[in-house]
Amino acid sequence: MTPAPPQPSPAKPAKPRILRRVLVATLPLGLLVLCAVPNIGPVFRLYSIPAASMAPALPLASYALASRASYGYSRYSFDVFDLPISGRWPDLIPKRGLIPKRGDVIVFRNPQDEATIWVKRVIGLPGDTVQMKGGRLVLNNKVVARDKAADVPDPAGDKGPVTSYVERLPDGPSYVIIERDGDEGSLDTTDLFAVPPGHLFMMGDNRDNSNDSRVASAGGLGTVPVELVIGRVVASF
Repeated sequence: MTPAPPQPSPAKPAKPRILRRVLVATLPLGLLVLCAVPNIGPVFRLYSIPAASMAPALPLASYALASRASYGYSRYSFDVFDLPISGRWPDLIPKRGLIPKRGDVIVFRNPQDEATIWVKRVIGLPGDTVQMKGGRLVLNNKVVARDKAADVPDPAGDKGPVTSYVERLPDGPSYVIIERDGDEGSLDTTDLFAVPPGHLFMMGDNRDNSNDSRVASAGGLGTVPVELVIGRVVASF
């Protein structure tokens, strides 16, 4: 008797294979989207602006989107927990780390109260000297250029149009500042400040209405340790 030919094995269902392909294709995209979701992912954090110290760049009641990854991460990068690291990670520049540039608008923790988060513009880097003379910013003994711009509405709403200027830092960045009290405000003439190693000198664009590094006394900001920087403002609305 001739033996019966072997029967072919039944074909495996294609559904598991298709499911694996879908997961392989969509999982990286899903992780990328999750990382990019503000306040949920590790990169972006959305902040509301409760004061006018950074007007006109960040008006009162506007929103600022900060990137935590711009300068690497520190112990203080997240809201509800501290990372088990010191300094900033990754430390791509030995003994210096990733630090902001002059002109960057950054979000950081107040050195006097680390639970409080502030936003200001970086004016001085470690080793710089900063001073205000008659409303003019003097950086490393050189007066920073500024050009008159159109008057703008008073961010506080209790004056008419106020004077604004385009200020131009020596290494390129330019931005609009406001002088509500002309060049005779209480912070328009200051002592000479030397920025310590590992610190930043911060100022608000609304120069006569900003508690910033020009105020070194009790209740003032003083210079800000780089470790307390959360991230760089990359968008606002």
